[in-house]
Amino acid sequence: MTGGALTILAAITGAFMLFISILIVKSKDLVYASSSLAILGILNAIMIAFLGYYLVAAFLVVVYVGAAVMFIIITVSMLGGKAKEPVDESKGYFTAGAVGASLFLLVTAMAAYLGYARPSNISVTDVSASILESHSLVIGIILLALAATLIEAIAIARRG
Repeated sequence: MTGGALTILAAITGAFMLFISILIVKSKDLVYASSSLAILGILNAIMIAFLGYYLVAAFLVVVYVGAAVMFIIITVSMLGGKAKEPVDESKGYFTAGAVGASLFLLVTAMAAYLGYARPSNISVTDVSASILESHSLVIGIILLALAATLIEAIAIARRG
């Protein structure tokens, strides 16, 4: 990907990060704030992936999204899921539009990228062997973090 295209994608991602951050601060509902926190964690991981640190980005997705899911589970188990929330359809339309625009930009960027660079044929066996040889410790830590998050979610859900 060229430097100009990467800069544009980073700027768009940064704008979405700022928008989601404002939603987190302004949200009065803990479940929506936790969901927005998960989206912010994914956007943060995308920015780090733009810098070339793909394994760190994967770890951040596990940690941030796992933590946000834990916040949702804790909120629902402590407060109960029986509360009736006011429905504002305009927020749903805006969210659907933002997601649609993001997907359109992603597909357009990937189509432009594939127009300039054709991936070579790589076997999955070679890629997995390379990753396991050079990054086995990081993969182990990511798997442990994911397992710990899953165990914690099950323990909290069973308590509620």
